[in-house]
Amino acid sequence: MVTGGAYAADKSQQVYWAGFAFTGEASARNDVAPHSTRVIQARGADTLNQQLSAALRRQPPAHLQLISDQLAKLDGTTSATVLAAALDRELVSVEPIGDQYKVLVEVALQALFFDFRERQVVASYPLTLQRIDLLEYRPDQDEIDAIVADLLYGGAATGLPTVLANTLANAQLPNASVRRLQVGAVTLSDAARAKLPNPAMEAPLRATLAHELSKALSSSTGIGLLPPASGEAIGGAMAARFADGKVYQLKIPEPDYVIKLQLDAMKSGVVSETPVMKTMLFGAFFQVSVVEPFSGKVYFDQPLRKGATKVVPVTQWQVDQWSAGYETVLAGLDAFAGAAAKRADARAWLNEQKPGGRPLQQQTQALQELINSCR
Repeated sequence: MVTGGAYAADKSQQVYWAGFAFTGEASARNDVAPHSTRVIQARGADTLNQQLSAALRRQPPAHLQLISDQLAKLDGTTSATVLAAALDRELVSVEPIGDQYKVLVEVALQALFFDFRERQVVASYPLTLQRIDLLEYRPDQDEIDAIVADLLYGGAATGLPTVLANTLANAQLPNASVRRLQVGAVTLSDAARAKLPNPAMEAPLRATLAHELSKALSSSTGIGLLPPASGEAIGGAMAARFADGKVYQLKIPEPDYVIKLQLDAMKSGVVSETPVMKTMLFGAFFQVSVVEPFSGKVYFDQPLRKGATKVVPVTQWQVDQWSAGYETVLAGLDAFAGAAAKRADARAWLNEQKPGGRPLQQQTQALQELINSCR
């Protein structure tokens, strides 16, 4: 870890840096993150913490004063905010495509802020590490471990040290009066469920979509959300387990607003074809609602869609339609987050929605005002 000290700009928001942690129960770690667990055990959490701290020194958050090597001095008598880089789960997919193998590795984490005295989550900034490779052979466990190690420890722009520093660059802690936002239930329609390559994918996919929607909203709006009400945050609580053996059972406060997502359909088709290539259109259809749980007031409830094209050369005889459809869903979640944040590129996407019209315009404005109340 970094030697004692602080690094940042805004002295009004002090945060104690706690380093890397796993979320969830220790007994489930080998099920939800087997490769990450092996890599951390082999390379050491202390080494990772040193790299994370070095990255945060090189690129300190603009609005937070990170205090290192002082966590042990906290006795819980005074309020203090603690920051952890918390790993939730990983996703590994190896799909044969022709005579090659497409390898997808994702590691889902969050920059998790919690009140040390109250043991309560303050905010979460989700982040995802991803690597996609096309190999001539099926990789074994050691090769997947090596990919995960590079994602966690690597110095590239896609490695955790840089991604964490970029995620925290403009992060701000909410004050006590700020309203809290949380991604709640994620469901799949029967039509969307039928598109899954494997029925066992449904539960991890729902957790992944909740994470990705939270990440899209956080990165587009700049606000920290509560951890999604799925995955490791079920039941209004979650555990954070650190390398030194300390375990914090954290409460998750009730959200003021809940975002619900239903994936309705994933469709695809050929829109044009020539002797050398064909153009395919992939469509993601989903419903998003934003509700105030206490009053039941609905701020946003609309069917949404997102399209994306993929050019396939005639020499490629097999198309990974599931991956293309999944990427289109993620693009749709990003487009929704852009509309919520009043991003400049959101207007064209909103105009493509059906039925759209005035109800969508009015609800989008209400959503944007709601987002501002969470800043």
